[in-house]
Amino acid sequence: MSNPPLSFGRKLLFSFTAILVLLAIVVIIGEVIVRVKFAEQYKKNPLMPPYDTAEKDDYLGWKMKPGYTWSGEMLDANKQPYNINIRYDQNGFKAFGDTAAAQPKVLFLGDSYTASIEASNERTFYNILADSLDFEVFAYGHAGYSTLQEYMVLDKWVDTIKPDLVVWETCSNDFIDNYAQLEIVCGYKVGQRRPYLDRDGSIFYRRPLNMWQRLKEPIWFFRWMNDRWDGVKQNATKQENRVGEYYIATEKRNFPPYDEAVRRTERIVAMIRERLPASTKLIAFSADIYEPQMSEMKRIFEANGAAFYEDPARRLEETQLQQNIALKAIDNCHWNENGQAVIAAGLLPHLREILKSDIHQSKL
Repeated sequence: MSNPPLSFGRKLLFSFTAILVLLAIVVIIGEVIVRVKFAEQYKKNPLMPPYDTAEKDDYLGWKMKPGYTWSGEMLDANKQPYNINIRYDQNGFKAFGDTAAAQPKVLFLGDSYTASIEASNERTFYNILADSLDFEVFAYGHAGYSTLQEYMVLDKWVDTIKPDLVVWETCSNDFIDNYAQLEIVCGYKVGQRRPYLDRDGSIFYRRPLNMWQRLKEPIWFFRWMNDRWDGVKQNATKQENRVGEYYIATEKRNFPPYDEAVRRTERIVAMIRERLPASTKLIAFSADIYEPQMSEMKRIFEANGAAFYEDPARRLEETQLQQNIALKAIDNCHWNENGQAVIAAGLLPHLREILKSDIHQSKL
């Protein structure tokens, strides 16, 4: 007796299952080949000192490793060596003065530029300023930090330090760090679980990766396929593949993810001002000069009553160009010890005026 013919539904299910099995075989074979042939290209090497400072943290996402220290040789942008000796206290601060001191207390907050792993402690811009102006210096930063993560550090420590002045270091990546959907489409990525400010003012946590980006992490074959597809598109269109930074620069606030990132940043900076006592002065400065990010950040801080300074970063770029000297480390981004001195010189007149006038008067 012959078997009855398969129904259309069972034929469809069989075909679908066969396709899935075939795709799985292709992926498995492709994965083996890629891992053998392209291991050096795709394997993730552990970060070497002094770039291994991050420790996962449920509250902040990540933080400076307690008591992190390192001494060794760093290269500047011209690949010339210089020696550094860096140390952070048990709470991750690179500078933590006397909270009971009579002189003004200044708290510096920021990201990798404030963490300053490229400079010895005594040669960071904030310690240079403290030596010149005689104030108690406190400084905390970490690579990849968003404005919200910096706010959360402030929220934890402001009542202990009771700063007279808070100096906020910003950079163009802050907008990307402040909004997951913008980071997903940008070339710059931290890609780690971090806190974000929701539209209703609550804080939530997520990794800023879409499904395809998550799949590419464990499956190298997908990375290989993605690289080949990008190459095909580039050859077909005769232009580089465009990422979020291109649209930020060209479309500005007309680029929806950037527009939303600016809105979230506005709310975070307002939270910063609200968290500080009325007597505490707040100022900010940019670590780089990319537009439209710097002008946008200037507008946001000034709308919250904080002076915003562009001149330290502009001074560094002009000095480096005019004098043809390296003021940045090997990554050609972060300041080496000579660059730290230029940034300090750019901030010096502003802090001197604030410390002599506003803060001095408040202590009388």
